[in-house]
Amino acid sequence: MNCPAPLAVALQAVAAGLSDASNHYFLKANYYDHVEDDDDDPARWWLAVMWLNEETTRNLELGADELQLDVLLDGRRLTDWTRVSIPYSEVWDVLHQRTKGSPNPNGWATLYYDHAAMRMPPVG
Repeated sequence: MNCPAPLAVALQAVAAGLSDASNHYFLKANYYDHVEDDDDDPARWWLAVMWLNEETTRNLELGADELQLDVLLDGRRLTDWTRVSIPYSEVWDVLHQRTKGSPNPNGWATLYYDHAAMRMPPVG
């Protein structure tokens, strides 16, 4: 993985922990791209904040320069999985929480944080 060691450790913990229903993760990145087999110019979504757990995430792959995963992006469409790609250089925060019920907004542990990696999208 071509990324800082602390980010690699955090993402490996997410990949290993997703099979446990009590693990919840928030991954924050500047953007993610939709991975489309028939589209040479994938859609980019800025200010990516993803809640990852065993119900919302599958097929997480840690590649050389990016992670790819299938996620549920709309809670009203629980059969519509979307494949997304996130370059490691765009990830700026990874949080974790273990809970048996709904995640507590105040109970998150920081697995990785890099303020310098956080950038606003281009305007215009």
